[in-house]
Amino acid sequence: MLLTVLFASLAHATEVGTERKVGVGGEVGNGILGLTGKYWFSPTVGVSAGLGNFGTLQQLRLDFEMDIFTVRDEGFGRFDLFWLAGIDTGVYVLPGLASARFGFGAGVGLDLKFHDAPVDAFVHAGLGVFPVEYCKTTTSLTCLLAPRGGVGARYYF
Repeated sequence: MLLTVLFASLAHATEVGTERKVGVGGEVGNGILGLTGKYWFSPTVGVSAGLGNFGTLQQLRLDFEMDIFTVRDEGFGRFDLFWLAGIDTGVYVLPGLASARFGFGAGVGLDLKFHDAPVDAFVHAGLGVFPVEYCKTTTSLTCLLAPRGGVGARYYF
């Protein structure tokens, strides 16, 4: 019975972004080590979220994503170039101290949507901007700008 459900699920695997709109998985990146999710509004437009921690930073990232074009379509899957823009919120938790973090960022990425499995794998990179209030002791450029990126995979339902 379980195998029947699994194979029936894989038979419609190419519907990521159309019939299969909700994906859940994991992501590793700058500021995120944890869970990721995505909801597709249409076959090329969606919203993604990352929730996790990175050392003493507990962070939530929300991004609007849009496919730009298909880079290559192979027998095993399709590579799509996409752009993303969103917000980063978080809290640095240290003994006796908690400091909030808020910013926004944008970037580009490459997404691999497999033809025979309801899975996608992705990598993205960009730049985040954080207000001066976040930088309590300095106003240097490295405090205001930070790399923003990650690599991960999601399973779609």
